[in-house]
Amino acid sequence: MEWPERPGRIRRFAQHVSRRRLEEAGADCFESWNEIGTRLGRPQSILCLGNGPSSEDPALNDEFYDCLFRVNWVWHARAMMTRPQIVFTADPDLPPPQSDAILAFPTRGDAHRILRRYRRAGRLRGRAYFVVPELESPLTGRSWPLRPTNGALMIAAAAQLQPRRLVIAGIDLYQHPAGKYPGEVAEANNYDSIHSRDNDLEVIALALAVFPGEVLVVGDQLRTALAGC
Repeated sequence: MEWPERPGRIRRFAQHVSRRRLEEAGADCFESWNEIGTRLGRPQSILCLGNGPSSEDPALNDEFYDCLFRVNWVWHARAMMTRPQIVFTADPDLPPPQSDAILAFPTRGDAHRILRRYRRAGRLRGRAYFVVPELESPLTGRSWPLRPTNGALMIAAAAQLQPRRLVIAGIDLYQHPAGKYPGEVAEANNYDSIHSRDNDLEVIALALAVFPGEVLVVGDQLRTALAGC
């Protein structure tokens, strides 16, 4: 999987050194989906929550799941579903002190930038993480003009863990009439310049095309868009 961050030899060497130092400081990098699945206890129903308004759809109260994935840390202030097992992030903010979530990063550069901050804050030891494009998936070897969002990568990762069921909510493609985030009306309801709707839909559709289990999408925006893919 490739998008605009293709480090040259010097940068790759620097990243290798940085990774070694992070490991010496206590960070634990997963090398395979099998390792991640084992750490999670082989979940059978994964709830993938983006940050769109449908992440707080009342229908989710009736859904069973044994593993929760979330994106960045913006949801923490909402005080709902605040103990995810994995957080997909490129956000430099530190997690809430009680969080022991595995961290998933979109690039090795993001991983090192953020984990160095954790180390400076004394929050690195015992922290497990992985870099999504470094693990084999239907996205491997493909390229996109823009970076997939963490929400799209979250769905791709959940599919690779092969649960029986995926429930997806909060991926509203910045088209939900309630705005960008639940309860937030001031922030512009659109993609950052490094992402795009078409990019995300292609990534999500590829990931789900080879997933044999049940998929429930909560949120009209993503459900309708995927039906047209």
